[in-house]
Amino acid sequence: MDFGSSFSGILTDEQGRVQALWASFSTQLKYGCSSSEDHQFVRGIPIYAISQVLEKIISGTPGPFRLINGIRRPMPLVRLLEVELYPTLLSKARSYGLSDNWVQALAKKDPVRRQVLRVKGCLAGSKAEKLLEQGDMILAINKEPITCFLDIENACQKLDQSIDSDGVLNMTIFRQGKEIDLIVGTDVRDGNGSTRMVNWCGSIIQDPHSAVRALGFLPKEGHGVYVARWCHGSPVHRYGLYALQWIVEVNGQPTPDLESFIEVVKGLEDREFVRVKTVHLNGKPRVLTLKQDLHYWPTWELTFEPETDTWKRRTIKALQPTGA
Repeated sequence: MDFGSSFSGILTDEQGRVQALWASFSTQLKYGCSSSEDHQFVRGIPIYAISQVLEKIISGTPGPFRLINGIRRPMPLVRLLEVELYPTLLSKARSYGLSDNWVQALAKKDPVRRQVLRVKGCLAGSKAEKLLEQGDMILAINKEPITCFLDIENACQKLDQSIDSDGVLNMTIFRQGKEIDLIVGTDVRDGNGSTRMVNWCGSIIQDPHSAVRALGFLPKEGHGVYVARWCHGSPVHRYGLYALQWIVEVNGQPTPDLESFIEVVKGLEDREFVRVKTVHLNGKPRVLTLKQDLHYWPTWELTFEPETDTWKRRTIKALQPTGA
């Protein structure tokens, strides 16, 4: 049995200090235009991705409080370049036209990996989305050569350490045979993920989370609310409102965020037909009609409360029982 691909765990040095997480992932491999197959693989995650945040928690960096093991601790705000990157060997980068001067500079910075980072895509709604393009090679930040993910992380952390920082990176990139200097903004995230969701007609609805934004697409109609899951036998199941799409309008009223969506649906009555406009992950719009059922599928929300580290459920609209 291949231990490296069949198990997950941690990787340590000779002193037993954790150097990386050895974790299991899953992806879909496409075959042709219509078929795909789930593929599981194991990769290492450098421990600095966790230790940098853990050090800030221990040191008490200012941020929103969370209850951890009964103790209120401030959670750090993390500055990110919300861009998906992948490495390319310098030998291949040269074939795309990267100059010998840059090849030598990057090889000198990292003689072991001898690579350059390229842009695979930007997170939708990020400050980098309109500036960086797929295929861009990131050569330097503030004139310092960049060769690995840690270089990007360190450049972002330096922005928080500088008093005069305005949250931007001075980047040198290589695009279509030309070197370009860009000023690219960074984003600040709290790491809490989804803290609020609504169950409407048997579907789980929330604001788009980072995993969805990483796909690089949000609808133009004010983003909308994202359908993350649906329940068998529910109204959305019977009328075909499935996951992996955004609801951008309900009865002609825009729903750009979760608060707007709640304001619209709380006025809908039991057995009422509702016209819903959606946009799928592939960008295709669709309009459908479904009948609300507040008896078996009431509208309710879950909200995370960081002060108590618990989730609270609140009924938004349900069928009121009638007296005998």
